[in-house]
Amino acid sequence: MSLYFVCRLTNKMNKGKECSLPERNPTCDLGYRQLFRKGTPRCLRLRAVFTLEAAVILPLTACFFVSILFFFRVMQVQLEVQKALDDTGRTLAVTLSGEDSSEIVGIGEAKVLFLKELSGRETAERYISGGNLGVSLLKSEFTQDEIHLKASYHLKLPIRIFWVWDFAMEQRADCRKWTGWNGAADSGTGDEWVYVTETGTVYHTKSTCTHLELSIQSVSYDQLAVLRNESGGKYRRCEQCGSSQNVFGRVYITNQGDCYHTDLGCSGIKRTVYMVRLSEVGSRSACSRCGM
Repeated sequence: MSLYFVCRLTNKMNKGKECSLPERNPTCDLGYRQLFRKGTPRCLRLRAVFTLEAAVILPLTACFFVSILFFFRVMQVQLEVQKALDDTGRTLAVTLSGEDSSEIVGIGEAKVLFLKELSGRETAERYISGGNLGVSLLKSEFTQDEIHLKASYHLKLPIRIFWVWDFAMEQRADCRKWTGWNGAADSGTGDEWVYVTETGTVYHTKSTCTHLELSIQSVSYDQLAVLRNESGGKYRRCEQCGSSQNVFGRVYITNQGDCYHTDLGCSGIKRTVYMVRLSEVGSRSACSRCGM
């Protein structure tokens, strides 16, 4: 039982009596007599008790909330390190493809790319012991077709816990070296890759052709009278979806097109692109924008 509750219990027992010292009060409890020295008043100062408890509880409470907030910082550092590892792995998958480089060369190149990806990330630089240079990739492994990046580092604690200043962390990213089609292998054959759509009558030599990547915008029906496409022409009704009405009074147009659409899923603005060989395009002709 704490000192505070002993004091409260004794005061309640002696309420209404005129004694001030425990040795002069025959009704005082024996344990209470032994607790205090002779001449000590029977009642302690409650303010002092509260101050003592607050001096212990408040620092513990502050440490608890700091630990909770630090947990979110740990998550942020992990996200930044993982993003840098993933980007480094994708780059190495291309640069190390077809190469029989040693593991030391692979780790050195991975370290340079990793630091480049991690540069500018203030949270990782602040909370990792030694900053970005404190991340080690020495445990990474490079096999014939696989890349296994392993990042080891220590996170600094905001408050020292006994003799512990930081704790160890480890993250990894696995990827496969690029073993897909190499454009140089088909050079000079005359049967390169092209792009076609389901209903299109032309083929495209670039996937970024504006016929494939449409810039769709939603406008009100009343604006069609003043809007023009890139060629300066007016927009006419689409033969496939123009007969229906949009319940919101909106239509869809593109910068290069000459039709307005009431259905966003209309095949006139929806593209399903296939990558095929030039010998497989059939009677399709080259696109006037990218095929020349």
